[in-house]
Amino acid sequence: MLKTVSRKAARVILCLLAAVIALFALMRNDGAGWRWLSKGGWNTTARISALTPQERQWAQTAWRYFVNNTQPQTGLVNGNDKEPRVTLWQMGDTLIALLAARELGLVHEDEFDRRLTQLLGTLNRLNLADSRTPGRLYATDSGKLVDFSGQTQRNGWSARDMARLMLALRLVSEWAPQYQEYLDKIVLRWNFCPVIDARGELWSSSVENGTPVIREELRLGESEYAATAFRLWGFNPEQAFAPPARNVIIYDRAITVDARDPRTTWQPSLITTLPAVLPGLEFGWQPPGVESETRQALRERARLVWLTQQTRWEKENVLTARADYALNQAPWHVDDTVWGNGFAWNTLGADGNYYPALAQVSTKAVFALWVLWDTPFTDALMEVTRRSHDAERGWYEGRVEATGDVNRTITLSTNAIILESLFYKAHGGPLFHGGLIDSASYFNLRATDVFNAPGRCLPGERRTEAK
Repeated sequence: MLKTVSRKAARVILCLLAAVIALFALMRNDGAGWRWLSKGGWNTTARISALTPQERQWAQTAWRYFVNNTQPQTGLVNGNDKEPRVTLWQMGDTLIALLAARELGLVHEDEFDRRLTQLLGTLNRLNLADSRTPGRLYATDSGKLVDFSGQTQRNGWSARDMARLMLALRLVSEWAPQYQEYLDKIVLRWNFCPVIDARGELWSSSVENGTPVIREELRLGESEYAATAFRLWGFNPEQAFAPPARNVIIYDRAITVDARDPRTTWQPSLITTLPAVLPGLEFGWQPPGVESETRQALRERARLVWLTQQTRWEKENVLTARADYALNQAPWHVDDTVWGNGFAWNTLGADGNYYPALAQVSTKAVFALWVLWDTPFTDALMEVTRRSHDAERGWYEGRVEATGDVNRTITLSTNAIILESLFYKAHGGPLFHGGLIDSASYFNLRATDVFNAPGRCLPGERRTEAK
């Protein structure tokens, strides 16, 4: 009797072992599945797996925007559909979208090399502002500094936008290290003396009535994200990691917001989806070189931003995915918030006025939330978003909360975030897999060359006025 039971137990164990071996083999063949398991995927909330045929079609639709809007003279991509202007942030989005397109199999290596090579050349020749920093807005067909009417203008700089491009350059150098020297040279052209001060605070400049004005542009959420990008290059933006903060209560949850008064700073105080979730897509909320306390704060803020929007759906039956977005009419650009300038669910136009009727379910916020949190709430968001596109032009900005109308504006950043989100899903987790810039990199060797210092307040240089 005991021998019979032992033989049965042995057969069960052998069958279980065979099943486990088969599962491991299957997951090894599916790279994303293996990464999901090897990274402790059973504890994650994210959707991590190879793309389905439908999801591949979503990615192809997003990539169509870049095919349609690439300028042949420069390789730059229009920030809005058929509008030949682009910010540095959108240039960073372009690089991440191109990398995602390669990794998702939407472009072959030859096309990736051709597109990236042209972008490298253009970025290494961009006109700079008088301070020798990159400007706020460029013409995509020439690479010249312009205003929103397309007229040539030196228009200050944005530390926020510089940070997005710097982060994208580092990401591309991780995934395509053969180009790192040329990626490094883009940042080596820039003068950081007016951008980051000795305390590690980040500054921005704009031109108002013909006069340059320098301000602390960044607010909580954006400040830490920008600081993370600067940290990747070896800078020490210590102050930018700790903006003044206070708590507000939404649905019995304490959410941290920027403590500075927008009436005196002239900068809105906002909590939106993208600054909270981008550190998740890119670092799993574990950016290299950042203290554990800050990492925990980044993760917790993202969790609360997601949960607060989910609770609004559960309690009020209002689907909510808040992010900034573009319109094809005034006020042209809108900050749609979880909390903004003192009020929950505030919708702020670029002109400073409130536009509650313009609140919308943002397409890019939906994709990021859907990838990072596999829940009935994010399923519901995707269900009302999945058809909001033109297969030949790209994805629309979003769906209006009040009416259900679709905002048919099509932009670079929304389509880039969709590609980045699907890249995360297929890759099996955060996009960065390395640490800070290599001490032997071209950038670091030039930045620390005491005999031939560039004089631009790079990491390792003494802070001096630019030559």
